[in-house]
Amino acid sequence: MRHGCHDAQAEHYDERVARHLGDYIRENYFGVLDRVIGCAELAPGQSVLDIGVGTGLLPERVKVDVAYYGIDISGSMMKKTRSKGLQLRLSYGCFQAIPFREASFDRVVSSFAFHHLGPEEKERSYREMDRVLRPGGRIVIGDFMFQDEKQREDLVGTFESEGRKDMIEELNEESFLDLSHDVPLLERLGYAIEYERLSTLSWVLACRRRSGSV
Repeated sequence: MRHGCHDAQAEHYDERVARHLGDYIRENYFGVLDRVIGCAELAPGQSVLDIGVGTGLLPERVKVDVAYYGIDISGSMMKKTRSKGLQLRLSYGCFQAIPFREASFDRVVSSFAFHHLGPEEKERSYREMDRVLRPGGRIVIGDFMFQDEKQREDLVGTFESEGRKDMIEELNEESFLDLSHDVPLLERLGYAIEYERLSTLSWVLACRRRSGSV
């Protein structure tokens, strides 16, 4: 993952999001955040971990009194979050190295950070998120995804017809989550899976740990 890139974007990240809500990458951005929160089914007193908390755009929208923890690889991003005066605890960490012990959280959430990981990194990250989740917990990810390879090819065709070389580069450079590959991985870990598409590129993946899963 690219620490320097994230640090450089931190100061003006919120403004960039607001300016580009009409384009593919930010399409329905805040709708995705709200759906992540809704699918997490937060309740007072729960302990919540936000991985890739960034500038705090997701916790800004949480209205439930929970113990909220955020981790990120970018010190500048977390500095921006701290400046907002949000009620949360921040520390360095990432998907593959969560700095908390087993069964620490009722919910693990993430928004628009998971696509920076390659396929093998994603698989390790699922196991790491599972490690820190309590029985009956949920993992909810809002990010760029496609249902299968055919849908990815359809997206490429759309971008080619629109002359959007920039979007084809995004598809090639980043690792959008492939639901046809990752859902079975999560099911083998003991999760019941639901997912929905909220824009051209953005989906929400909700994973509920089945009763009795370890």
